[in-house]
Amino acid sequence: MPAADGERPLVESIEITHVLPCLADPAKIRFHAEPSADLSEVLPYLNSVLKGGIYNHAARALTIQREQRIICLHPRRITGAKVDSVEDARAILDWLIEVINDTWERRAEIVPSYERREQLTPLAIYKLLPRTNCRRCGLPTCLAFAAELAAERRSVVQCPPLLDAPNVEQRRLLIELLADAGYEVPSAFHLPDAVE
Repeated sequence: MPAADGERPLVESIEITHVLPCLADPAKIRFHAEPSADLSEVLPYLNSVLKGGIYNHAARALTIQREQRIICLHPRRITGAKVDSVEDARAILDWLIEVINDTWERRAEIVPSYERREQLTPLAIYKLLPRTNCRRCGLPTCLAFAAELAAERRSVVQCPPLLDAPNVEQRRLLIELLADAGYEVPSAFHLPDAVE
């Protein structure tokens, strides 16, 4: 897609250079690809735009998850894992070209984020859950829920016991932990009784 004002898009193409078996899931593939331009300057903007990514500015690496797929962007290389097929990899890369170029075109409106964000461990989250194993979230244990929350496949609002009065302090600490790590905390979960 052509950029505004006749400006050329940052990335014209991303070419797949290697297709390998996925180490995490033998039924899937992983790939290496090369963008037509250096992505160094756009990575902090993408870190602001693509929520839930793990960014390391010093290493110039942004890792994102798109459904089950794991994609890592470096200045001159993009890798993907847990990808269904070469066609799936191509669709992911076409989506990335669009997102990268749109983000670059709108960079004057976006505050770049250089903040390093790391994924929380399930154990860190589990310690702040009520640990009742009540199954009201639809999972068999609180540890299973913590793993899903760490992977951002569940929301804190899906744990009903956290809304109970005895868990006010745990809820406050968990919300703080998630927010500090850059996880999205639904506004509905910020309750008045969390006021200090």
